[in-house]
This record gives sequence, C-alpha cells and structure tokens, in this order.
Amino acid sequence: MGTVVACSTPFGSSGIAVVRITGNQSHKITSLLIKKPTRINKHNSPSLFSLIDVDGVVYDQAVVNFLFAPNTYTGEDLVEINLHGNPVIIEKTIALCCSYGATTAPGGEFTKRAYLNGKMDMSQAESVASLISSKSILGAKLSYKNLNGSLLENILNIKNKIILVIGQIEFNLDISEENLQPNLISNSLKTINSCVNTLSSAIEGFNAVNVLTAGATVVLAGPTNAGKSTLFNALLKKDRAIVSEVEGTTRDVLENTINIDGVPCVLKDTAGIRKTKDVIEKIGVRKSNEEILSADLVLYLGAPGSVLSSENDNVIYVHNKKDLGWDGKEYDISISALTGENLPKLKKLILKRVSSGFSDLGFIITSQRQLSCLVSTEKQLVTAKNSLLSSSGLELAVEDLNAALFCLDEITNKTTKDDVLNTVFSSFCVGK
Repeated sequence: MGTVVACSTPFGSSGIAVVRITGNQSHKITSLLIKKPTRINKHNSPSLFSLIDVDGVVYDQAVVNFLFAPNTYTGEDLVEINLHGNPVIIEKTIALCCSYGATTAPGGEFTKRAYLNGKMDMSQAESVASLISSKSILGAKLSYKNLNGSLLENILNIKNKIILVIGQIEFNLDISEENLQPNLISNSLKTINSCVNTLSSAIEGFNAVNVLTAGATVVLAGPTNAGKSTLFNALLKKDRAIVSEVEGTTRDVLENTINIDGVPCVLKDTAGIRKTKDVIEKIGVRKSNEEILSADLVLYLGAPGSVLSSENDNVIYVHNKKDLGWDGKEYDISISALTGENLPKLKKLILKRVSSGFSDLGFIITSQRQLSCLVSTEKQLVTAKNSLLSSSGLELAVEDLNAALFCLDEITNKTTKDDVLNTVFSSFCVGK
C-alpha cells in the first residue's frame, strides 16, 4: 500500500484542522514540508514546526506529531499535522504532500488500513463509522463500547460455543456414529439453544439501538385540516410548514429533526389522507401512506374513535385543538398545537415509544450488515438443531454449524480448522 494523505476534520474554516499522512513514506514526505527539520527519532512527541512552500517561504505553523509503526492507528508510519483551519492552507498542505509522492486517501482508507494491518477487526471498524455518525450521546456510548471490543467479545463467546459442539460431534464421528457419547445430543441442543436465545435478543434490540444511533422517524398523519402542520411547526418551534384553512395545503412530505432528551427524531409532516380527484394530491396521499408504513412512530390526528389503517401498529392517537374545549378521552393524549398545551407530555410519550425496546444487555449491534449476519447465523443454528433432532445424521448438523460460523466470520476474524482441533483435544488429560 502506498502513502496517502487526507484532512481528518470537516471542510470549512476553523481554528484548527488535522491533516493525516499514513504509509512508509509519510515521515519522509512530512520532512519536506518542514523548515529546517530536526532529526525525528521519538514516537508521539508533538512539536511546533513552520510549514514551507516549494519556494522555501513559510505559509503556516503547525504542531506535527510523528508516529512510528506498528504503534499507530493504521499500523503504519503515520503523521498528524495540526494546522490552522483555513481551507486554503489545508488544500495547499495536501497538494504539497501529493507532489512529494502521496496520494489523496479515499473515504475510510485509514480505518481500512487499520483493519488490514490487524489493528482492529471488522466489528470494531464498523463501530468507528457508527461512533462518528451517531446522532445521540447514548448511541455514541454504545458504539464506543463495541469499538473497545464489546461486540467482538459477545461474538467470540457464541463462536466458541459453536466450535465446542462441532468438536464434540466430530470427535464422536471419528470414533463411531452408532455409539454416541453420553448426553451428546442433549448437551449440543442445550448449547445451541443458548446461542439462539442470545442472538434473538440482540436481533430484537437492533431497531431500538438504531433509533439511538441513526434517529427515529416520527410521521404526523391524519385527515386534512387536523392540525398536522401546526403541530409540526410547534414541535420545531418555527414556521416550517405552510398552515392554511384550505384543505389539502400540504401535498409533499416535509421533514426536520428535533432532539428529545438526547434522542434525535426526524419529524415528517404528510399530506392529509382523504379521497380526492386531484392528481397531485393523490400523489401526496400515496406518499403519506408510504411514510406511515416505514415510520418508527406515527402521530395520528384523526376523528374520535378512528383507527389508522396500516400495518404499522406503533401509533399514538393525538387529539389536537384541545383549546376548543373538548378533552379527547378517546385518544392517547390531548394537546393544543396552537397554544402549546401538553406538548411537553407529547414529547415524553414520543420518547417512551421510540426507545421502549432498548435494553443495554451488553450485546449491541449497530449496523444493518451486522443484523443480516446474526439473522443468518440464527437460521443456520435452528437448522442444525433440527438436524440433531431428526434422523438426518450428525454430518449434516456439523455442516449447518460450520455455516453458522461462516456467518459470524463476516463480523469477526475467520474461524480456522485449528480452532476446532484445539477444542477437540483441549479436554484431554495432560500427557495424553
């Protein structure tokens, strides 16, 4: 791999920006940027240097930190240049590095190299992305736990149990399939059930965790003139949607994000649901139904006793216009978007609904890819369980268990044949 350079801080003007260079030529390239560089022989000892252009004229001062492989983020020689956050200075520094032999790093290149150089496994690499993009502090804490090895520890625990079952079954097959070891089937089933239960818990908790890391989608739905746009503006505390007594004013989906006690919620104001001959309004109604179906939560502002006709059953029935005098006992909550009455209670109810499925049991997954891997693993384990319970034979069960391991290998490091052999012989007496 060659030497690459990139700015690690967001583009724009700021007090400080960080340009990072990684690769075996990173120290040499950086030395060409520095005016009268001293001998670099200390790891992680940041010092103040002047940065010079090709004509030898200083264009900035920066704190430069030389880091030596393998004790770096990427596992390679790496340099961090902390310079002033002027985009012109940043671009100049990167351009000089490229003229001296570096290339511009594509997105994720530094973490990719960390993975390829064995500094982290795939679960930790994904945790880096999740940590950076998390939209709540609790989501960031969960991602950081996985970055520190929490997910890896849980996955390895399941893999070790599966490997143990494979080892015991293969050991028995090497001796005689007809004379099974005592309790082999029952003990294997018990271990597999334990793995399935653990996986099921993590899978079921994904949606709640995803709310904390990516945010919850909250759709305001209901018939025309129910006050959806007024409520939308009230929750945002600004006039984002046009409010009018004319039915069908809202025709497209408007969205904006609010933060409720640290949990980001993407509010979506939708077109009023009704039968109409207007072609444009029909499109708006269709979009409304699509948003309702995919929402994490629906705030439905309908007529008394009306029920939202949708497969999405996570609905809060909201009575708006409480200021008109009716208490709205048939609803989950009664509010006035116009006066703001009971809006704090509505926010608490929204928070309760969108985060109700979350429980920090220690086995947290934060990406759709990880979810798919766990779902596939669970499916293979259930198949292996059925093979053990039927007359399919132990060989098929082993194949199913190996398939389950393969699915988990997509999250962590690969399982080798030596892992199984070590399990088989680890129970032997010393000296055997």
